[in-house]
Amino acid sequence: MRAQRQTIARNVAERLFAAEAALDIAAARIAELNAALPLARLDARLSAAIGQEAFASSASAVVLVAETRERIVATHANLKQASDDMGLTEVSYGDLLKVRGAISEPAGQHLRAV
Repeated sequence: MRAQRQTIARNVAERLFAAEAALDIAAARIAELNAALPLARLDARLSAAIGQEAFASSASAVVLVAETRERIVATHANLKQASDDMGLTEVSYGDLLKVRGAISEPAGQHLRAV
């Protein structure tokens, strides 16, 4: 049963990591668009009023991606808690670098018998 749960957890983790990466790429691409829009207007020597709606909607899109990313980060934490609750605390599914303070381990204790 434990092996089956680990397999299922890995499957979910792969999809979580793919979603996190997709959101980071989306945020980066929208930011590139946001940078290109005013520069394109300047290069074309157009009035600031031209394309303002497009600029504003693209800027709001990056805010929405940031909010979605925040929710996926919360989902990641919730899935970690679920993994711990299922007894899968000794299995690592993700990043090697963790946010400081996210994991509380006793000082000096780095390895445990499982």
